[in-house]
Amino acid sequence: MKTTMLCARLSIFIFLFCLGSGICHAQFLKRLGNRVENAAEEAVLRKSEQKVNRETEKVMDTILDGNKGTKQKKNTKSQKKKNETDSSVDSGEGLTQKKAGSSTNVTKQNEFGVYSNFTFIPGNKLLFYDDFAADAKGDFPANWETGGSGEVINTNVSESKWLSLIRRSGYMPSMEDKLPENYTIEFDLSNNGYGSGKPISKIHFAFLTKKAYSMGAGGTLAEIEILLSPNGFNVRSVSNFGGEVDVKIGNEIDREIPEYLNSTVHISIAVNKKRLRMWVNEEKMVDSPNLIQANIGKYFIIQAMDVLPEKGHFVGISNFKIAESTEDLRSLLLKNGKFSTTGIYFDTAASTVKKESYGILLDIANMLRDNNDINLQIIGHTDNQGDDNYNQTLSESRAASVKQILIEEFEIDKDRLQFMGKGETEAVADNTTEKGRANNRRVEFIKIN
Repeated sequence: MKTTMLCARLSIFIFLFCLGSGICHAQFLKRLGNRVENAAEEAVLRKSEQKVNRETEKVMDTILDGNKGTKQKKNTKSQKKKNETDSSVDSGEGLTQKKAGSSTNVTKQNEFGVYSNFTFIPGNKLLFYDDFAADAKGDFPANWETGGSGEVINTNVSESKWLSLIRRSGYMPSMEDKLPENYTIEFDLSNNGYGSGKPISKIHFAFLTKKAYSMGAGGTLAEIEILLSPNGFNVRSVSNFGGEVDVKIGNEIDREIPEYLNSTVHISIAVNKKRLRMWVNEEKMVDSPNLIQANIGKYFIIQAMDVLPEKGHFVGISNFKIAESTEDLRSLLLKNGKFSTTGIYFDTAASTVKKESYGILLDIANMLRDNNDINLQIIGHTDNQGDDNYNQTLSESRAASVKQILIEEFEIDKDRLQFMGKGETEAVADNTTEKGRANNRRVEFIKIN
């Protein structure tokens, strides 16, 4: 209607102008027709554009607002990756005095999503831990060995410190004893500076028969190769070789994940006698039942190949942990009436449970489902970093979070679970060492009647 009135007024104005300027009637009609047609077209276009905008806004509201009757779309892998990158394994209590929150007011931030298929369970006897917190920036870390070079650094995307792996160097954690028959290894692996026009790098996780700082000197061994190339983060192969191998294994995996390039992932490895499994974030990439033969696996190194800082490359590790797998948690609870674990991870100075904890929480839930007569007291413990009262509140909040997850995620009856916190009061290891503090940051489960 408004468009029609506008066109009529415009016609009268032009008609009067034509009379005054001597434009002929035919010219006037032709020009008038053109202008009316253009005005009509513009009106249609404006209406179409407004309709598209309204529909787009509705779609965006549906996606962004989970309270409008439809569920939010699931995170893309890149969003999931970012969420996981933002939360690294807890490296200490009280280093930043964030409010832990009341033990009776636990926010629901523990939805595990794709980790529902994550079956990794960390060992229950901690053998080695290093988050490089005690090492000076620019130094090679005190608890590691190498035949090459490397240094501890900070990054602008993480609060953690990282051991930067460079060139062609092997990196071995310093341990007095050889690795046992059953153990787990976990760490965060970060990479950056890779893409189009950049040279590739290789990272090897190598399991040796003798102590060495390179794969070539490690005797008979098994290894997993990671390729960092313009195409992505590629779990390329798993193999073993050497004179002691009875059955040679050489499996090309070529699992290429572009969104893990220039990002941070969590690596979880489990060695159970001859069997080796490896997860990258929640996905199991390797499951080789006969890879670890003879004396393979007594030592572990990470070997960098062609990681070139002058080309912009960065590869780093942090929050590195080796733990022996002894008796399973179910057996310990039934035999001793209690067990504790350092394998439930929380955000630093917070009670939010990390997704990597899913496997052990599932194991606990399954034990409770299979034994209806067992009820549990969940007890949170911290190290001694920070104020006593703060650590007490934090330990209560973490125990409450574990209880809440068992109820909400695993449907355990709330009446079967109690919780409490003991802060730093019951240390089981020396708080002056990184390994000791890691042992003290634990969750304990006690059988109650």
